[in-house]
Amino acid sequence: MNTIKINGFNCRYELSGNLDSQETVVFVNAIASYIESWNPVRDVLAQDYKLLGYDLRGQWFSEVTHDEPYTFALMVEDLNALMEELGVESAHIVSTSIGGEIAQLFETKYPHKVKSLSLIATVSEINSLLFYQVVRWREAANFAVERIEATDNDDEVRREVGRKFLQTLVPDIYSNSFIEKNEAVIKEKTAAFQTVCSKDFFQGQVYLCDMFFGLKDNEKLTGILPDIKSPSLVIVGEEDMIKPPRYSKIIADGIPNSRLKVLKEAGHALLIEKPDELSALVKDFLDEHSKELSHAQHGNLRLPEQDKSVTDKIKVFY
Repeated sequence: MNTIKINGFNCRYELSGNLDSQETVVFVNAIASYIESWNPVRDVLAQDYKLLGYDLRGQWFSEVTHDEPYTFALMVEDLNALMEELGVESAHIVSTSIGGEIAQLFETKYPHKVKSLSLIATVSEINSLLFYQVVRWREAANFAVERIEATDNDDEVRREVGRKFLQTLVPDIYSNSFIEKNEAVIKEKTAAFQTVCSKDFFQGQVYLCDMFFGLKDNEKLTGILPDIKSPSLVIVGEEDMIKPPRYSKIIADGIPNSRLKVLKEAGHALLIEKPDELSALVKDFLDEHSKELSHAQHGNLRLPEQDKSVTDKIKVFY
């Protein structure tokens, strides 16, 4: 597992794919998500693109910091520091959910570093309903922190608060049709999550939820959308309950050079519900906007790492 000290925290990252390619793709995760969440897309892109993934500050195998509030501006500087440290001058940014909000702000701060934007299941602002939906997430995470602290990290308590936390998320992140067809899968993912969730994980969720609330006022992004000049692909699930299509339409209407794609019978977790369709859309879009793709060499292909300290512990649920 690779980590690097950037912008005041230890960041887990991974470089994979075609390391000789002149075209780099950087993946920016959703909340409660991690590098491996992107595996369906990474598999499709690996032959032609250099791929950079990382766990956000406060997420999974990256450090949870406590010295300053998390903001989208801070996350933008984290991403910039990572690209600087690894010598990535410019890249295609592929992002989902809270990662898409980071990506929008990143493009306006560092437009010369962005070749294209893929914005999946994301928003540029939030209304009161979405605010209170995420309040539930925050309260579930904060309750978990308090219970784990109060019981000195008792394993049974940790597993129970993990189960309750996921039960809070499931109705928001999956479509009804997916849930009905995949009850066993959801139970499996819940069981896997219960074995690895920790106080640090839940504390990171609290900090990131607090950051997300900024989209209602001080870090609202809708006003900067016309400043985004990179070609942008906006994708949303038709049945997304947490960030419904109206938010993606705001983004697509606001970014001058953008297109909107709505995936049928799909909720928020498109990487799980529609991995093949999503991956094909992203690849076609990146190929269209990759000037150096024809110069890529295929002699130095690095597959995503099968780090057993990670893969034995986590199964993608978001």
